[in-house]
Amino acid sequence: MVNAVQDLFSKRLKRLREASGITMVELAEVLGMSQATISEWEKGNKFPRAGSLQGLAIHFDVPLEYFFKEEVHLITEMVSIPLYTNVSQSTLLMCNERLDEKVEYIKLPTSFLGSYTNEDSLEAFVVSEDDMDLLFPIGSTIVVKRVGRADLVDGDIVVYFIEDAYSIRRFRKNDAEKVFLFKPESTNPLLYDAVIPFEQIESIEVVAKVIWYGVLV
Repeated sequence: MVNAVQDLFSKRLKRLREASGITMVELAEVLGMSQATISEWEKGNKFPRAGSLQGLAIHFDVPLEYFFKEEVHLITEMVSIPLYTNVSQSTLLMCNERLDEKVEYIKLPTSFLGSYTNEDSLEAFVVSEDDMDLLFPIGSTIVVKRVGRADLVDGDIVVYFIEDAYSIRRFRKNDAEKVFLFKPESTNPLLYDAVIPFEQIESIEVVAKVIWYGVLV
């Protein structure tokens, strides 16, 4: 079973290697290791000894702590996130497992993503609705993490599916009236709160929550 430190090491090693544009074979030659060993490291199946870990830190010019302390980040470290035209395209590809189709990527500094930096399931897409245009206008890019209803926290901005359409709203829970609210923050006066009684929450399919957004000015 992979522990948290080993998992963090494997993800950051792979990220560094791919960002530097070298193959496992090339890295193995630099370190005097076999490709199989590098592969096992990146899969999280094995953890290098102290000497090998130091060799990796020297080769990639990073502090040793970067490999096993989550709070240590590189100033210039970037994360690549798949970018879709909209949430419908993202969901279609995911549900049909058409992941072999060509997908564009955006790169964001790890500092933008905070505690979500090491998440594997982040996606980005271009906003095509005005539900939240007081925060991010149509055409803005948002980054989301896939979640379910049970994962929601009051105040989250969520992507959800209702009445054959996707929407992005602020999630609120009203215990006094026993309802969930999906509230727009929009300049559009025709938009109104979606009010869902507790017992009808199954009618809502929650897709993801927004963890970052970028606005063009």
